[in-house]
Amino acid sequence: MKVTRENIIWESHQKHVPTIDDEGGKLWGCFRSCFLQSAAPYTEGVAYKILKNDLGIDLREAAGHTSCGAIGYHGDVTTIETQMVVAARNFAVAHEELGVDNLFSFCVTSFANYTEMIHLWEEEPELREYTAKILKETTGREFWIPRVSGNRPSVVHASDVFYANRHKLAQKAKYSLKGIKAVDHIGCHYGKIFPGEAMGWVEFPQVLVGLLEAFGAEIVDYPERRHCCGMGFRQCAFPENRDYTASSTYKKLASLKQAHPDCNLILTNCPGCTVFLDAEQGTIKEVLEEEFNVSVLDYAQLTGLMLGYDPFKDCGLNAKAVEVEPLLDKIGIPYDKSKTAEQRRRPF
Repeated sequence: MKVTRENIIWESHQKHVPTIDDEGGKLWGCFRSCFLQSAAPYTEGVAYKILKNDLGIDLREAAGHTSCGAIGYHGDVTTIETQMVVAARNFAVAHEELGVDNLFSFCVTSFANYTEMIHLWEEEPELREYTAKILKETTGREFWIPRVSGNRPSVVHASDVFYANRHKLAQKAKYSLKGIKAVDHIGCHYGKIFPGEAMGWVEFPQVLVGLLEAFGAEIVDYPERRHCCGMGFRQCAFPENRDYTASSTYKKLASLKQAHPDCNLILTNCPGCTVFLDAEQGTIKEVLEEEFNVSVLDYAQLTGLMLGYDPFKDCGLNAKAVEVEPLLDKIGIPYDKSKTAEQRRRPF
C-alpha cells in the first residue's frame, strides 16, 4: 500500500500514550499540581473520578511526592541542578513505592519541567550521573527514568490520557456537543517548549480538538487561536504587569468574537489558561464595559459534564467568572433552576 506524504508527516507528529486496552494502560502514577490545588482544585477532583470510576484506571499517587518546583525555577529562585534532583526523586518515589511505570502530571508546567529534565539527562550524560549521585547521597533512592510514550524516556500530561481514551469516554457520554461551536486553547508549556512532546505537535495539536470532536462539537478557527492567554508567572504575579495578562485575553477573545460570534466554548489543558481566560473577562467587563461571555472549561470539566457529573459540585463551575448556565442550556445539561445564580455558586 502506498502511503501518502501527508500521512507520513502526520505520523511523525504523534506520540503513543497507552489506552486502557493496551498492556499497562490501566496502571498510572500521577503528580498533582500546586497551582491547581490553590487556584482550581475542582479540575483534579473530577479528573480523578473520571479516570478511576469511568475508565477503571488504577490511579496511584505517592504521598511523599513534592511540587515539581518549576515556578521557582522559571522565577530564577532555584537552579537547574535542584530541578533535576527534585524530578528524579519524584520519579523514584512513584516507581519504588507505587510500582508504576506510566506517569502523568496534572499541570502543563510540571509536564514541561519533567520533560526538560529527561531531555537534559538524555543529551548530557554528565548531568544524569550528577543527578543519580546526588539522589543516592541525599535520599538513598535509585535513579529511574519513566518511559511512557512509545517506550522512550518521557512523561505525559493528564490531557494526553484523556485524549488516548477519548472514544471510550464518548461512548459513556450522556450528553453531546452536537450543534456547539468550540475551539481549543493549548497551554504554552504543553505545546511550545517541547513541540515534539505535544500530541500533534504545536502546529497541529489534537489533544483537545480530538476530545471535542469525540463529543460531537464543531471546531472553529480564528486568527489569534494560538496566542498566549497572557498569564505568565511574572505578569499575573505583579500588579504592575497585570494589564499585559488582561490585554492578551482581550486580544484573543476579540479575535474569536469577530470570526465566530456564536462560539461560546474554549477548551483548555493548562490551569493558568483555564483560570485567566475566564477571570480576565470579568476585568474586561469592569474596565472596558465589554462582554464576551465565552465559557472556558478544561478537558476534565468538559468530560465530567458530558458524563453527567454535577456542573457545580463536581465540575467546579461555581468558581467561574463567566456564567455557564447559557452553555449548559445550549447543551441540554440540567441544573437546579430553583436556585439563583448566586446560590448555585456557594461553596459546598
